[in-house]
Formats: sequence, C-alpha cells, structure tokens
Amino acid sequence: MKNLPLLCVAALLGLAVSVPAQRISFEGQFGRSPRGVVVVDAGGWRFGGNRDHCGDHRRPRGHWETVHEQVLVPGYWRDEHVPPTYGWIVDRCGHRHWGIVHPGGCHRIWVPARYETRCRQVWVSR
Repeated sequence: MKNLPLLCVAALLGLAVSVPAQRISFEGQFGRSPRGVVVVDAGGWRFGGNRDHCGDHRRPRGHWETVHEQVLVPGYWRDEHVPPTYGWIVDRCGHRHWGIVHPGGCHRIWVPARYETRCRQVWVSR
C-alpha cells in the first residue's frame, strides 16, 4: 500500500514516454507568412509575418495619460479617541496620590469640506 503512489507515478511516466511526439501545425488555423507562423493572441491581434498585410489587425494606436482632477470631498464627523490624563491628585485631607486627572473618552470633530487632487489614467487614441 505504501508503494501505490510510486507505482502511479511510474505508470504515468511510462505512458508519457511511450506516446509519440505530435507535430502541431498552425497553418490551417492562422495562415502562413514569409517569415514563418503567424501567432494570434486571444484578442485577435496578429504578431509576426509580413507587415504589409496587417490591415485592420494592428493594435489600436494611442497612449495612456495621467489626468489630474479637482474633486470636492464633502465634510464629515470624525470620532477621535482621547486617552485619559494621569497625574498627582491632592485629596481633601491634603494627601497626594497618583490618579486620573481627566478621564478622556471620545470627541466628535467636524472635518470641513475640501478639494483634493485625484489622478487617474485615461486612454488617448491617435
């Protein structure tokens, strides 16, 4: 039972070696060119071959540009945590001890509306 994975791997290797290599021809599906096989990617673009016969199969011309835009970010409330403040406290009897001077907590702060510059990429065709 321990040799079962080893036997499976050996059987698969023997099967792979015994199958003759097949020659793949792109000729019928993609056509031939003076320079060799023309490769077509998933988008339908042609690479290689004679450049005189490109026609409509060329990649679209253009480039990416970065556009900077001013965008209004509306105002909002922000909750800000303030930690407690510790220090020396004098009680009614005049004794000093260490304790909380201010308990802290959460404060709501209004953040006003503002303009921000945002960048994005835009395709510009020629």
